[in-house]
Amino acid sequence: MKRSLILVFAMTGLCAMPLAALAQTPASAVTPTPPPSDILPMVPSAKPGVYSQQTVSPARFRLTVTGKTFTSREAIEKYLAWRAAELTMAQKGTWFTLNEGRQAGDAGPEPVNDDPARAGKRYSFRMAYWRPVWRYKTAGAANWTVWSPFSGQAFFADGKDPKTISDFEVSADITIRKGTMDGANPLGFEASALSDLLINQVSPPE
Repeated sequence: MKRSLILVFAMTGLCAMPLAALAQTPASAVTPTPPPSDILPMVPSAKPGVYSQQTVSPARFRLTVTGKTFTSREAIEKYLAWRAAELTMAQKGTWFTLNEGRQAGDAGPEPVNDDPARAGKRYSFRMAYWRPVWRYKTAGAANWTVWSPFSGQAFFADGKDPKTISDFEVSADITIRKGTMDGANPLGFEASALSDLLINQVSPPE
């Protein structure tokens, strides 16, 4: 009878061994499932030298987009605005303001405080007030042409084709802000709303 009991317990121990060994297998031995590699960002990364940002003060930045293939003024300015929105969120801000680059003698457009269209309106973003400053070269030109939206001059004068632009640089100064946005400020842009608006419309220039 004793020998029978000993045999039963021995067989029970042998059956339990694989389960115990499995329980003691370290978690590091389990190979994790790799994340899918075919998920691409909605906006491709810019090539080196296309986008840059300079810290002017803790909350103020100068953003610049540089390229050689001119598509359109609107497309390139939208990409710069999207970068401004992304930078604002990366800095834990909720909105930003554009610091207009006006100089003495600028003829237009009118300052936003004098714009009758803004009376009684609330803003989240309005691309009409996103007005960065440009400089560009045309094919064969030795010097840069500087253009400001406040100069009163056409972006590309003399009836020439903007496609002859061989180098360009567009820049904007922004101030990143936190908290509730001032919806009455036309130069204020809500970062998340602007990013959502533009993310399907933009790609980095070349």
